[in-house]
Amino acid sequence: MTQSHPLSAVEEAAAAWFMRRRARASDADAENAFQTWLAQSPLHKQEYERLAGVWDDMAALPRPAMRADAVRQRSASRARRPVFLKWGGVFAALLLTLAAAYQYLPVSYESVANAYTQTRNLDLPDGTRIHANVGTRVSVRYTLAERHISIDGGEVYIDAAPDRRPLIVSAGEAQLRDIGTQFNVLLLPDTLQVGVRSGQVLLDAGGADTSARQTLQAGDTVLMTRADGRISRRLKVPVTEVGAWQEGVVVVHDVTLQQLAGYLGLYRDAPLRFADARARNLRLSGTLDLRQPDVFLEMLPSLLPVALTRQPDGAAVLSSR
Repeated sequence: MTQSHPLSAVEEAAAAWFMRRRARASDADAENAFQTWLAQSPLHKQEYERLAGVWDDMAALPRPAMRADAVRQRSASRARRPVFLKWGGVFAALLLTLAAAYQYLPVSYESVANAYTQTRNLDLPDGTRIHANVGTRVSVRYTLAERHISIDGGEVYIDAAPDRRPLIVSAGEAQLRDIGTQFNVLLLPDTLQVGVRSGQVLLDAGGADTSARQTLQAGDTVLMTRADGRISRRLKVPVTEVGAWQEGVVVVHDVTLQQLAGYLGLYRDAPLRFADARARNLRLSGTLDLRQPDVFLEMLPSLLPVALTRQPDGAAVLSSR
C-alpha cells in the first residue's frame, strides 16, 4: 500500500492553478499571474505539468457503462449546480480523483544488490540510467505519479531522463529531487555525499536544519553528516570529477582516512581499522585508483606517516608512525 503524504505548498498551488484554468475562470490578469508563478521556479512548471499529465491519464482510463436513466439524472444534477464551485470542494474532488487514478496504475519495480567486486547498470522505462557502484543496494519504484529511487547504501550515478513525473531519490534520511540532471550519490554509514554533473538537484536532509535544504548546481558537491543532517562541506569541483568512479578512480579533497575507510569498505570484503586517533584523522587529497584497493593500501605508508598491518581475517589496520 502506498502511504499518503501531506501536499507541499508547490503541489497545492499547482492544483489550484490547474483547476482554475480548467474551469476557465482565469481572466488576463489571472493568466499573467499564473505565468509569473511558473517562471518563479522550474519546480512549479514540473509540478503543474505532472498534474496535467495525471489528469489526462486518468481521463483515458476505461469507465463502467452507465444506464440511460443514471445519465439523465447526472445531467439534470449538473444543470442545477452553480457554474463555479467553492475552491475547497474543487480541490477535494481533485485529490479524490487523483487517489482513484493511482489504483489503476502499473508499477515498475527493480532492485540491485552488488557484491564488492560488481557494478551494474539499469536502463529504466523512461530512459533514465542508473550506474550502481560496487557494494551498492538500490531499488526503483515507478508509478504514474512519480519515479522513486531508494539508495540503502553505496554509490549511484543517475542520468535522469526528462519526464512529467518528478524523480525523487531517497538516501538515508535525506531526499533529493531532480530537475533534469546527472548526479552522483554516495551513501555511507556516517555520511552522505551528493555531486551534480549537470542540471539541478534539490537536497532536503530531512532534519530541522533549514541550511541543509539546498539547490545544487553543476559542479556542486556537498558532504552531509547523517547523525544530525547537517551540511559539513560544500565544494565547487570540475564536473568531470562527479561520478569518476565509473572510470575506476575517485577524486578526494582533504578527506580524513576515517572518511576514506568508509568508501574503501564498498570495495573490500574485509574492514579497514585504525590503531589510534592520529592515524584516523590524517588527511589526503588526490586522484585514487580504487580498482585494486589492496594495492592502494600498500601505497599509503609512502603517502602518509602510517604503518599497515594485515590480520588473519583479512582486515587491514593502520597505525600512525
